[in-house]
Amino acid sequence: MAANVASQVNQGSLAAIFNSSEDPNTAVSQPVLQCVQVKPLIGQQGAPERFRVVFSDINNFVQSMLATQANHVVHDGKLRKGCFVRLKSYQANQVKGKRIIIVLDLDVLEELGECDKIGEPKALEFKAEDDTKPQSTTIATNGFYGNKPAQQQNQQQSLPSRTNTNSSASHANIYPIEALSPYAHKWTIKARCTSKPPIRTWHNKNGEGKLFSVNLLDESGEIKATGFNDQCDALFDVFQEGQVYYITSPCRVNMAKKQFSNVNNDYELSFERDTVVEKAEEQNGVPQIRFNFTNIADLQTVEKDTTVDTIGVLKEVGETSQIISKTTSKPYDKRDLTLVDNTGYSVKLTIWGDTAQKFDVMPESVVAFKGLKVSDFGGRSLSLLMSGSMTIDPDIDEAHKLKGWYDAQGKNDTFMSHQGMGSVGAAGGRNEATKSIMQVKEENLGMSDNTDYFTTKATIIYVKQDNVSYPACLSEGCNKKVLEVEPGQWRCERCDKTHPKPEHRYIMSINVSDHTGQLWLSCFDDVGRMIMGMSADQLMELKENDERAAGDAFQDANCKTFMFKCRAKMDSFQDQQRPTPTTSDTQARPQWQKQCEQSASIPPSIVSPLYSLMLRIPDIKNRTGPSTSLFINPSTLKPIPKPTDAIVKIKCFGLNRMDLLQREGHYPVPPQAPKTLGVEFSGTIESFGSDAEEGFKVGDEVFGLAYGGAYAEYIAVSTHMLMHRPRELSWEQAAGVPETWITATQAMYLVGDFAPGKTILWHAGASSVSIAGIQLSKADKASAIYVTAGSQEKIDFCVNELGATAGFNYHTQDWAKEILKATDGKGVDVVIDFIGQNYFQGNLDVAARDGHIVHLGAMSGTKLPAGVDIGAFVRKRIRFEGSSLRSRDEEYQRKLRNTLVEHTAPKIKDGSFKVLVEKVFPWEDIVEAHQLMESNKTKGKIICRID
Repeated sequence: MAANVASQVNQGSLAAIFNSSEDPNTAVSQPVLQCVQVKPLIGQQGAPERFRVVFSDINNFVQSMLATQANHVVHDGKLRKGCFVRLKSYQANQVKGKRIIIVLDLDVLEELGECDKIGEPKALEFKAEDDTKPQSTTIATNGFYGNKPAQQQNQQQSLPSRTNTNSSASHANIYPIEALSPYAHKWTIKARCTSKPPIRTWHNKNGEGKLFSVNLLDESGEIKATGFNDQCDALFDVFQEGQVYYITSPCRVNMAKKQFSNVNNDYELSFERDTVVEKAEEQNGVPQIRFNFTNIADLQTVEKDTTVDTIGVLKEVGETSQIISKTTSKPYDKRDLTLVDNTGYSVKLTIWGDTAQKFDVMPESVVAFKGLKVSDFGGRSLSLLMSGSMTIDPDIDEAHKLKGWYDAQGKNDTFMSHQGMGSVGAAGGRNEATKSIMQVKEENLGMSDNTDYFTTKATIIYVKQDNVSYPACLSEGCNKKVLEVEPGQWRCERCDKTHPKPEHRYIMSINVSDHTGQLWLSCFDDVGRMIMGMSADQLMELKENDERAAGDAFQDANCKTFMFKCRAKMDSFQDQQRPTPTTSDTQARPQWQKQCEQSASIPPSIVSPLYSLMLRIPDIKNRTGPSTSLFINPSTLKPIPKPTDAIVKIKCFGLNRMDLLQREGHYPVPPQAPKTLGVEFSGTIESFGSDAEEGFKVGDEVFGLAYGGAYAEYIAVSTHMLMHRPRELSWEQAAGVPETWITATQAMYLVGDFAPGKTILWHAGASSVSIAGIQLSKADKASAIYVTAGSQEKIDFCVNELGATAGFNYHTQDWAKEILKATDGKGVDVVIDFIGQNYFQGNLDVAARDGHIVHLGAMSGTKLPAGVDIGAFVRKRIRFEGSSLRSRDEEYQRKLRNTLVEHTAPKIKDGSFKVLVEKVFPWEDIVEAHQLMESNKTKGKIICRID
């Protein structure tokens, strides 16, 4: 097969693309190549997904990168190692001194199948003089929105070449816009200016300024570029809409401020002093404009204030009128248009300023608009932004189809209007299902590009007192922040007015809670008034004159229950994206206020204060760190129970190796776990959720296992994971049972398939889990029990006190050889390992035929050393299985709890099984407790007691 498909590959085409060729016949416009590697590129969080591909033409290979619009061939499973492709559109570039191909469009030739790499291609070598010659620009054989396909002769001329064609010769590193990022350096883009709004100015306490922006487009994508002050003066007159330019770094690449842009790009450019902008003499080969159309019927489902593109037939043209701005008192010209399309809907579209005055387009023309703002005034309407544009009768498929439809039947159709229809932004007009806080988090509301709406009933447990309000403009309907330029002089940039004083308006952050969890909400002025029972001006006056009274006001706001109508969406903060739930919106507010008033009128005796006090926990400075970063945090909110939970007042909690890893940031904490350390504890039940397991009552003395949060005075834990404390166990011993004995039980029986008569090896023999495991193995009639440990003292302890058959010192002995010697070369049936890297080969060596290796940890590391021989897996039919108790679901853990209660607890009560405690610390000495565990000198549990 390889021989047959080899004839289809354009051998030598990669050299022709990158190296200067005297023979134009060697250039291939759409080369057929073999894909020999596909890998995802690891980028920063939130960046677009990218893929690196290596292509071969049999003679040579070259690194390539897919533009994001071509990612679908990977997602669809078509582009795989060994397949064959035809590159339809690409750019050859130099990135950080390396030659790469940016693939804009390609076809996977599935009819050629897949096969191993053909031949022995070598890395493409480049001529020394290449560094001074221009790199290739885009190759594209398809038309693109207003850019008519060139004739075949022109296509041949636009192929990669080394000819010196005027100014293009000086641009040796043409980047596609798609490839720009903050990490790209020494680049040049060739792009068309598709939009150039007028210069804008600002005035604030730091002075005055001005800026302008342009939208730039090439084959791969579009990006916004902005120039401030000096760059505005230098570059504004250089750019003309519709013209093509070379823009050369230095030019800063920043995260895009989506609220100020109608361009679909995660980045934007900021012109710098040394940025070079040159008009390209060759204006062809760059698309005119890129649209992402939304049809008129679908506008009903588009969120208010979203920026869209649309295309339609101009049905009606209104007269020019003038309105006076309430905030600036300036006149604005406007003109209303009516657009229709083949969905059977019409929409009102408003254009402004000079565009409205000079509009002379005839009705029944097809008009494509880019950069329209969606409004919900009276239903759904559109407004052309300052940065937007319109194209009359564009030469694109969508326009031709609309024109044909309108001429054939559309001019006689009756159209439905969005006017007067319920809108997505109106109260009751969108899906605002009532959710618990857990459902909000599990459904990732606010984590997508779309805005999510929900209602939740919750109790306020904390009001953040810093930055609770801002000074706002006194002008009616403005509400913009004002700055004190001089004492008694507060200036509003929007209104261009100065006021003697501001009006303070709430911008509160509150923490609310229900029976499933907690959530931070942002609240604005009307919501803040309802929560605080006073205006922001009154509160600020209290804070200035009577701090105690102000503190009482914040305290009075706690423990109030409301129905919160919320909007959640992604927001950008310091170049990072985060979900921002806010309460209510303008349209929903009347209904929301009514519901809040009804909820707030419930007598205080009925309102359950879900968080009535603050509690102390051992916490970690800066979230992760060494043992010395632990401290007692006195300001943590007391947890609340889910329906199946109990609130337990903790007496003691146990330390485990995972606590050290979590403290250092190396442990994969399950999503349902709180950030607080600790998984096992003992204490008394204080209260229950609404659906707790029967068999427990308030005041019961219990011990149990949790996903986290045991390093605390109180814990909310499922009753499915609680056990009654036997009188025979002290509080300290009970706190050391759950994680230790359940983990040993799981490793032996559920994972390791242990049965009476089998042999077993417990590594880290003096660790708490192994101490439990040795006793379980002996009770269940293991034929031999072996251990490893780091000192003779620990080995003697395991053998003489716990009943192990033999032990081996890993510091002084080759434990694998000694175990094989002790078993006459047969090995052991079950290996329980916590060590990982350093013991991997030894475990394979000592595992018996059909043996099981249970991997519970990786104290020595996770990367295997060179030379590891895995042949034993097949030769001895070994099963290697990893397990983690903490990541298991609640039902799985409940079954293990039942096993512990039925089979292990009776032996603990009668003394057959020993629960060994190495040392008990006051919980204030948590640093010393962690340091003792890190020393690896213990032979039992380390426990902390809360007095």
